[in-house]
Amino acid sequence: MCPWVAEGRCGTIQGVAVLGHMRRVIFLAALLIAPYAAAQTYEAAPVVTAHRDGDGGVAEATMDVNAPPSAVWAILSDCSRAQSFMRSLISCRVLERGDGWDVREHRSRGWVLHPVMRNVSRITLEPNRRLSFRLIEGDWTRSDGEWTLTPIDGGRGTHVTYRINAAVAGGVPAGISRSLLVANVRGTLAALRREAERGS
Repeated sequence: MCPWVAEGRCGTIQGVAVLGHMRRVIFLAALLIAPYAAAQTYEAAPVVTAHRDGDGGVAEATMDVNAPPSAVWAILSDCSRAQSFMRSLISCRVLERGDGWDVREHRSRGWVLHPVMRNVSRITLEPNRRLSFRLIEGDWTRSDGEWTLTPIDGGRGTHVTYRINAAVAGGVPAGISRSLLVANVRGTLAALRREAERGS
């Protein structure tokens, strides 16, 4: 029998005990699950999917990087280091800068009829978390997307997601555009991972 029954406190004491027990069970369960949740595929190739979208295409990609978000961000956000992971890039130049944003001009290798492609984009910067870009003007008719960085393994690693929606005037055959987009995105992510892991 509860010793506090005369004071009407028995239910409260028993409720606190049950709640405490439940918290311990949840904590132990979290400890058991944590090692599996923390295990990452740092060696796996970036996962890329792409599909046709009007006169262009949309690509989405993910990968894990064995480096903290700050190391990935240091490369991803630095215009002067963009060539280290963007294989077709000729140059990157900041034209304008503001609080949490800048405007960048990218010049990239194109093809025989258009050997150099120029784009100007507004970049929104959320340090160590997110970089998004939106086309202002250029040779592409559409080029919008974002990079998102999520800490994993207690902040020792980074889960990277990337999305781009792009198109060029006149378009290109669906099969060719999809295969080129997938290959380009996969190469870009793999190069970014190598640079981030080398630096950390």
